Amino acid sequence: MLRNRLLVAAVGLPLGFAAVILGGYFLFGLAIVLTVLGLHEYYTLLRPYRPNLLVGYVAGVSVVVASFFLGSEGLLVGLAALVILTFFWSLFGELGAHLVGRMAMTGFGVLWVALGFAYIPLIRGLNHGMALTIMMLACTIVSDTFAFFVGRAIGRHKMAPRISPNKSVEGAVGGLVGAVVAALIVRIYSPWLPTRDAIILGLAVGVVGQWGDLFESTFKRDFRVKDSGRLLPGHGGILDRFDSMLFAGFVAYWGAVALLGDVVR
Repeated sequence: MLRNRLLVAAVGLPLGFAAVILGGYFLFGLAIVLTVLGLHEYYTLLRPYRPNLLVGYVAGVSVVVASFFLGSEGLLVGLAALVILTFFWSLFGELGAHLVGRMAMTGFGVLWVALGFAYIPLIRGLNHGMALTIMMLACTIVSDTFAFFVGRAIGRHKMAPRISPNKSVEGAVGGLVGAVVAALIVRIYSPWLPTRDAIILGLAVGVVGQWGDLFESTFKRDFRVKDSGRLLPGHGGILDRFDSMLFAGFVAYWGAVALLGDVVR
């Protein structure tokens, strides 16, 4: 298991960071692929509830495409596609077959998965976007790593035993420390970024990254599955590997805009 995890990381991390460094259509293409694969895992788990795959995939890809070409305003265009498609589904869908519940489950996949991945190229498109994207990725990765090893070493107090019994309060604190350390390391090579803002961004990404992890754990626990998929040996599926980033991208983008303003816009 550990060998598989290391092998996937050895291949995936360089590819991911290469896409971030190159930016543009390279990162856009990666976001599309991750969105489609993530939605596939989500809708596969929800198959007994009959989500509308056409609505989900078209709206999900529309969110990423519109945000890439139009910026943050494009998110609204993509979400408008979801609303319009759902409206026509409501007109012609089969009534009495839990139609409203099916629409809600279909739409939630777009809001969670597609919107989460759409923020990665959005961050990259900001001024100093490469540094900010690397910071977001580094904070989530280092936070996960610190939380794992600190939890194994000194974890005593369960953080959410009903959802994820292996996570501890000590591990969570270690994860926050790791996120701040990662942010400060990126700040060394980013003189435009004040130390205070780097610490705030690191803490914010560390907190919501752990929320994203717990949220996906809740999702899997509710559906009684260990992993969201099997695409990444040793890691599970796309949602298992990127659960933290689906929340962290939103906070990293708007946190940078709020703290740094004209520096990044």
